Amino acid sequence: MKKFVFAAIAVITVLSVSTVLCACDSGSDIALVIDKDNETVSVNEDLYGLFIEDISYAGDGGLVSELVQNGSFEYAPDKLAAWRTDGVSVEISTDEPLNDKNPSHVVVDIGADGGSLFNIGYPEYYDYPKSHYNAALADTPDMGFKQGEYTLSFYARGLDVYGGEMSARLYGIDGADLGDRAVVGESAKKQSDYTGWDRYELTLTSKYDRDGGLELRFEGEGEVELDFVSLAPANAYGSGSDEWKYVTLRQDMYDALDDLSPGFIRFPGGCLAEGDDLDRLFSWKNTIGPLEEREHANNIWRDEEIGKSYNNTFAMGYHEYFQLCEDLGAEPLPILNVGMICQFKFDPGYRDTEKKHRKGKMSDEEWNAYLDKFALRPGTAEFEQYTQDILDLIEYCNGDESTEWGKKRAENGHPEPFGLKYIGLGNENWGDVYWRNFDALYGAVKEAYPEITVISSASYQFTGDYIDESWEIISDKYPDTIVDEHYYTSGNKLFNNNDRYDDYDRDSAQVFVGEYAATPWGIGTDIQANNMWSAIEEAGYLTSLERNGDIVKWASYAPTFAKINAHCWELNMIWFDSQGLVLTPNYFVQQMYSNNTGTKFVATEGADDVKTSTTVGEDGTIYVKLVNESSKSRSLTLDVDGYEGLDKWSVVYIDGVKAACNEPGSTTVSPEEERGDMIDGAASLTVKPYSVNVIRLYGEKADVWMPAELPESMGEKTEYDKFFVDPYDAIAWGVSAAVAVIAAVSAIVAVRVKKSRSARKGGADDVE
Repeated sequence: MKKFVFAAIAVITVLSVSTVLCACDSGSDIALVIDKDNETVSVNEDLYGLFIEDISYAGDGGLVSELVQNGSFEYAPDKLAAWRTDGVSVEISTDEPLNDKNPSHVVVDIGADGGSLFNIGYPEYYDYPKSHYNAALADTPDMGFKQGEYTLSFYARGLDVYGGEMSARLYGIDGADLGDRAVVGESAKKQSDYTGWDRYELTLTSKYDRDGGLELRFEGEGEVELDFVSLAPANAYGSGSDEWKYVTLRQDMYDALDDLSPGFIRFPGGCLAEGDDLDRLFSWKNTIGPLEEREHANNIWRDEEIGKSYNNTFAMGYHEYFQLCEDLGAEPLPILNVGMICQFKFDPGYRDTEKKHRKGKMSDEEWNAYLDKFALRPGTAEFEQYTQDILDLIEYCNGDESTEWGKKRAENGHPEPFGLKYIGLGNENWGDVYWRNFDALYGAVKEAYPEITVISSASYQFTGDYIDESWEIISDKYPDTIVDEHYYTSGNKLFNNNDRYDDYDRDSAQVFVGEYAATPWGIGTDIQANNMWSAIEEAGYLTSLERNGDIVKWASYAPTFAKINAHCWELNMIWFDSQGLVLTPNYFVQQMYSNNTGTKFVATEGADDVKTSTTVGEDGTIYVKLVNESSKSRSLTLDVDGYEGLDKWSVVYIDGVKAACNEPGSTTVSPEEERGDMIDGAASLTVKPYSVNVIRLYGEKADVWMPAELPESMGEKTEYDKFFVDPYDAIAWGVSAAVAVIAAVSAIVAVRVKKSRSARKGGADDVE
C-alpha cells in the first residue's frame, strides 16, 4: 500500500511541476462578450508603424536600388572597397574632384593589353545561418540581376582623349555574360554639372535572373579617371517620377513596406542618427540634394577587423524618407541627435564620472570639459549652429518656396510642404549630458515652432535607473513630449509584463515604443530566431498597447530590414538577399495588426486565459485580436451586444509549432483566412494552437481585408519539419523526470527499508 502511495506522490509531483513550467495547454472553450457599453479609451489607428535604419545594409545595398557599392570611391578606410582589377592598375586621387563633399576618385592606368575594373556590389559575409565569416563569400559578386534593363552612369575625365575603347557588361558569378557588352560611345555622353568631368549614361541588359557584377573593360593603352559609378534597374520604384529625383527603390522591398500600411515611419536611426565621433556627428543636411554632393560617412556597424567596409552614401536621405512617408501614407517621425555622439561610444566610465559630478567631487568646469569629448556644449558657437540646423529641418519640411530651406525642398523634387508635426530629439539617451542638451534644443524648437511636438528619449532599458530617472524628469519638466521607449527583451519578458502600461501616469507624457523585439530563448540563431514563438510573444504584448491606447501612441518593431549573411543584428522583421525577401512571422503580426485596428477599445469579458484586444472602427467594424499561446485548439464564441449591422465574420491567422520560421526557400508560416456568417448576433469559430488571430465582425458595406500575396521568392508553403525542443519544455521535462526518478528511488528505498526491518523482526510486519 505504501509503495502505491509513494508512486502516486511521484506522479502528482511530476504533473504539478509540468503544470508550473509548461505553457498553458488548456483546450477549454472561449466565450467573449463584446458590449458597446464597455467602450473605454481611444486607440490611435496609426498605432503600428515602422522604424527604418540603415543597419545590416537596409538602405545602401537594400532598399536603395543602387547596385554598385562604393561607386564614388569615398569609403573609409578602404577607398577601393568592392572594386577588383584585372590587367589595370588603379590609385585614388583627390586632384580636381567633382566637388568638396566627394573629393576622391580613381585613376585607371591601362597597359597595352588592356584590362578591366570590376564592382562586386554588396556581397554576403557569413555562412548561413551561423554567422561564421567566409572570406570567399565576401569576395563573390552579389548584384541581384533580374531580366530587364539597367542604367549605368559615371563621370569620366580623359575618356575623350583615351586612345582605346571602353565598354561595360553585366556578368554572372561564373564570369559568363548576362547580356550584350555595351561600348561607351559619344552618344552616351550627357550633360555634366562639374567642370572638367564628362557624364556618361548607357543601358545594359540582363537576360537572366542571376547574381553577378559589373565589368568596365578598357582596350588599349592609356589613362582614364572615373568617379560616381552607378548601376540601377531601369524600372525600380520611383523611376521617371519628379518626386524621386535622385534615388529609386527596390520594388519588392517597397511593396513589403506598403503591405504593412504603416501609420508612421521613424527614421533614420538609431545609432545612425548620432555617429561615433564629434568630427563625424550626423547631419541631416549632408543627406539631401544631388547624390554626388552628399557627404559619406562610416556606418557605426562596420567591422574593419574582417574587412567589412560599411559606409553610408546617404542615398536614402532625409528627403527620401519624407517622400517614402508620403507615398506610404505614413506620419514622418525624424530623429536627430542632441549634439552628442552615440552614448554607447562614450567613455565606459561615464556613469561613475556623472555620479562624481553630482556629489560635488567634480567642478562644473571639469564636468563640461569632460563632456566636450562627446557632446557639443550649449552656449558655444558649434551648439548654436547645430540648433539652427534643427530649426532649418523644420523649415525644409514646412516652409513654402519663399523660404531658404523650403526652396531647397522644391529644388529636390517636392514643391509642396511635407507637413511635419513631430521631431525626435535623442535616441536611447539618458543622464545629465542628455538632459542638458535636450533642454536647450527643446526650448529652441518650442520657441520657434510651438506647434511641433517633441519626442524625448528614455534610454534603452525595459526597467532600471536610467528609464526611471528619465520618466521623473519628463513628468516634471516635459510632460508635453512623447517618450520614446526602447527594449529588446528575452526570457519571456513580454509574456510576463502584459500589464506594463496599465499603471502609467495618465497625467504625464504619452509613450512611443520606438524599438522593440522579443528574443525567444535558445530557439536558434540569426533568421531562425524570428519564429512563431517570438511572434506570439510580441502579438500578445501588443494587445496591451491597444488596451492602453490613451497612453501608448505608437509602436514599431525593430530593425525592419537585414541582408541575409551580411547582417549586424540577429532579429529582423524582413530578411532579404540579392534576389528576394523572407517575410518573418513577426512581419505578419505587424501586417495583420496594422491593417485591423479600430479607434475605440472595448473591454471584453470571458478571456482570462488568452491575450485579446477588441477595438471598433468608425464604420462599426469590430476587430478582435486573439493570441492562443497554448498547444491546444480552442472553440471561440463572440457574442455582440449594442452594435448593429454586423452579420459576417472573417479571421486571418498565422500558426505553427513554436520553432516554425521562414527561411530562404522554406516558408512554414504565412497568413491563412476563413469566413463565416454570424448567427443571432454571435460568431463561432475554432482557434488553432500556437496562433495569432485577427477576427473581423462586419456588415455588408465594410471592406474585407485580405493579406497581400507572398513574394514569389518565398515559394510554396510547407510544414516545419526540423527537430526542435523548446528549452522551457526541456527544462520542465528534465525536472519532471528528475522528480519522478527521485520519487521512484525513494519509494524503492522505503520498501527495502521496510523489508529489512521486517526481516530483523522475524517477518512480523507484512508489506503489501
